[in-house]
Amino acid sequence: MDKNRFWNKVVLPILENFVAPYSVLRRIYIQITLLSVAVLINAIVFVHYQHLDWISAIYAGVNVVTTVGLYAPDINQMPPDEKLILTFTIILAVGLYTSILQSIVSTIISRSTWNDAKARWRGRHMRGHTILIGDGSEILSAIRRLNRYNIDYVVLTDSKTLADTIGGDKVILGDPTRDENLIAAGVKDAKNAIIIMKDDMKALLITLKLQKLNPPLQVIVTIRDASLQDLFRTAGADLVIPREDIIGRIAAGAAVSTNVAGLIFSERSGEFVIGIFNVKKGGRRIADLPNDVIPLAIIKDGKINPYFTKETELEIGTQIVILGNPSSFQKIRDLLE
Repeated sequence: MDKNRFWNKVVLPILENFVAPYSVLRRIYIQITLLSVAVLINAIVFVHYQHLDWISAIYAGVNVVTTVGLYAPDINQMPPDEKLILTFTIILAVGLYTSILQSIVSTIISRSTWNDAKARWRGRHMRGHTILIGDGSEILSAIRRLNRYNIDYVVLTDSKTLADTIGGDKVILGDPTRDENLIAAGVKDAKNAIIIMKDDMKALLITLKLQKLNPPLQVIVTIRDASLQDLFRTAGADLVIPREDIIGRIAAGAAVSTNVAGLIFSERSGEFVIGIFNVKKGGRRIADLPNDVIPLAIIKDGKINPYFTKETELEIGTQIVILGNPSSFQKIRDLLE
């Protein structure tokens, strides 16, 4: 296991359970600050009116704000100004206590809030991971593949429905066009980013943001309008995948031949696809195949054999994997099947 995987798989899961509770403090730090101000005001009041030393004054201020009552000057000897100030701070403190309690309870009860906080902390500290950015259902398919290949990833989406469907603490719910959310996903130390947005203009803006935050980052983006490929490449995308064009290629290839098994995608690859053929006729050799296709491997008894020559004879019952234009596949079917 390399150092990045060790860090992401072993160290981070341990650390995040200690650090993630900051999410509660992050939601109540304003109230805590106001309470501290109230204590300070009370301390100043006690120093000025009761002539206490600062340590005693702070102790007394905490007692008043918390309404514990361990310290209370004689109310008949307190001047009106002191009474008004202390009354104001006590009322303020009661409201702040209620707000703090609500924030703590809602954060702990809301699992999505807790998981989002953990995902943001994890994303900032991950190394060599993949960032999935998007709002479409294709993200779910990509996640299944990454899990299968054991690749570390963080998902950034502005779709609450998608975030709830994914669940767990690997998804950040936030606007992908905002710098702070991209930084929370770990854009600084990520290996690559995959953008799958329904809106091509949003995808373009995210691509530009990624280039600004981390220019060496490999960016793969899927688009709906194939005419925008040059624009995305200019924006810094390393690979632009027009979804509708790919679906059209596969559908057209399948219409030409039922042997289509996959697509080799490259911006300059043309219409090359992968086909798998069953050998049902004897006496056929590799040399008999059309010149415009490339044999990749022979499959026999579930085992792949990539080692063969033009004179290799194709045995009945085996399969052959071929790369080529689907328009040539009919010739191969006639030859082999």
